Amino acid sequence: MTSGAERGAGSPAPRSADVARVAGVSRKTVSRVLNDEPYVSEEARRRVLAAAQELGYRLNHAARALASGRTRSIGVVALGTAGYGTASLLVHIEHTVRDAGYALRIVNTPDGDPGGIAGALQSLLEQGVDGIVVSEPIVEGQVQARLDVPVLFLGAPPSFTSSRTVTVGVGAHALARAATEHLLDLGHATVHHLAGPRRWYATTDRIEGWRAVLA
Repeated sequence: MTSGAERGAGSPAPRSADVARVAGVSRKTVSRVLNDEPYVSEEARRRVLAAAQELGYRLNHAARALASGRTRSIGVVALGTAGYGTASLLVHIEHTVRDAGYALRIVNTPDGDPGGIAGALQSLLEQGVDGIVVSEPIVEGQVQARLDVPVLFLGAPPSFTSSRTVTVGVGAHALARAATEHLLDLGHATVHHLAGPRRWYATTDRIEGWRAVLA
């Protein structure tokens, strides 16, 4: 059998029917395995994956999206900054999304962007993403956006509510209080604070936590 690596440039791309034939299973079984669906034996799964690798078969994500109505993509709203913390966060998000079999689509919201978070969310929704991650919410006041997919906020969410939003944060206010109290307990007369970008919710929370201890 000719492997995918040995195929010439003019050779037709392998199809799911070819994978099924080599693996000795039905096309439905191939579909279930490649889409990570249940009700497939481990032996059949092993044969399908081996055949797909041997043939150099790749899923046609565009065709699958048309058939299923899902793009298997996750959108990310980022701050458009080159700061290490934000860039490192995006790297880990991308790895996690890719490991789950999804593609990543990023929309940045730099300073002065008239659309802000609401515009970024709308852009990703128009691209048909299956979910959205807001990597570092910023202070924008009231945000108007209709959310048709789950949205994960890494930090405090903007001022709108939806049953499809989830917030994951580290409690910047409490951490700033604890750090300030610890330094004062060590005998320091006072504690100075170097804040991050003022448009970040986490920055505001840290400042308020620091001030609460020194008040």
